[in-house]
Amino acid sequence: MSSRPLTARIITAIFCACLSCACTVAPPPAAPAPATSRAAPPVAPARTLPAEDDWRSLLPVALGSPVAQVPFALKEVLLFQGAVPAGEPRAEAEEPECYSGAERQFRLRGVPADDYVLCFSHDRLFRAEAVLRLPKDFALETFPGWCEEWLAGLADTERSAERCAGREGDTLFEATLTYDTELAGPLVTLAVTDARAREFLDQHRNERPEKNPPPSGS
Repeated sequence: MSSRPLTARIITAIFCACLSCACTVAPPPAAPAPATSRAAPPVAPARTLPAEDDWRSLLPVALGSPVAQVPFALKEVLLFQGAVPAGEPRAEAEEPECYSGAERQFRLRGVPADDYVLCFSHDRLFRAEAVLRLPKDFALETFPGWCEEWLAGLADTERSAERCAGREGDTLFEATLTYDTELAGPLVTLAVTDARAREFLDQHRNERPEKNPPPSGS
């Protein structure tokens, strides 16, 4: 018997065995799943003041709200900055109209307001202001403490012994400590203003032409 057929059979058997091994080789391990990003630690909630201590309580409605949404009567029409010249339409004057909100009996820090005023530009709330009369024995270091609480979380903050201010979005806040007379207690004046409306009014005033410009060549 020739050895060639035997050799061919051996080679064929080895080839089939190799194929069998190749078919049973385990597939490569799957790539590990990408690690999920770690969850951000919970953010501690911002400290909020009670409504009776918070400057935001000056606003009976949001800034920019129409006057019809104010939930109490407004009295004693005032002008925000000077009287409008006779014969000049209010729409051209662009000066906000201010009203007393005394019917609300506003209080802050337990102190009733001597004055509480709401100002409107084009019939939309532009500014709220309150004046608090403090007792004569008021501790002066109390005001900076109030300011620290009022300015918490605000941007563009300013601080001094008798004034503090800050910004929350398009809302400007300011508090000022003043003295009316030596016999009366100090006054704290708080104001909350729509920043965009104030910028518009300031720009309009700056662009308003003079009523009686000086003659040319003078």
